[in-house]
Amino acid sequence: MRSITLFLVLFLSACAVKMNNGPLYSSYYRYEQSVSVDNLHKLQSDFFSSNLIKDLNVNESEITEQLLFKKYMFKQESHFEKINEKVGCLSINGFDNENMPISFNIKYIAENEHWLIEEIGVLFVNSIADFTDSAKCPSEYQN
Repeated sequence: MRSITLFLVLFLSACAVKMNNGPLYSSYYRYEQSVSVDNLHKLQSDFFSSNLIKDLNVNESEITEQLLFKKYMFKQESHFEKINEKVGCLSINGFDNENMPISFNIKYIAENEHWLIEEIGVLFVNSIADFTDSAKCPSEYQN
């Protein structure tokens, strides 16, 4: 009986964790798993807003590097999202390949019934104490 109870608790916990991945994080996860330097040009409109990419030449290495910002984060620690009608913000805390803390703050907009990246903010923070504990758009940080 205990093993059944333990199984149910673990199962329900796993389901609860999955449901915390809202639509913005799901969009980010698809981007993270799908986009590479080899297919960026083909998939750019599936993940980035027309506003963001309209004047960009994704064949330039600097632009490609910026649109492939995902590669800066080696391990994710936590994420938060907020949505206000057709605009949303996703913050992801984690670590780079040298185990230094890093945060992504991404603004999404709803375009053609999909959440697309509108702005990207990559923050190299001093310590995990500087991780955000709520979703923030890049514009919420002062330069």
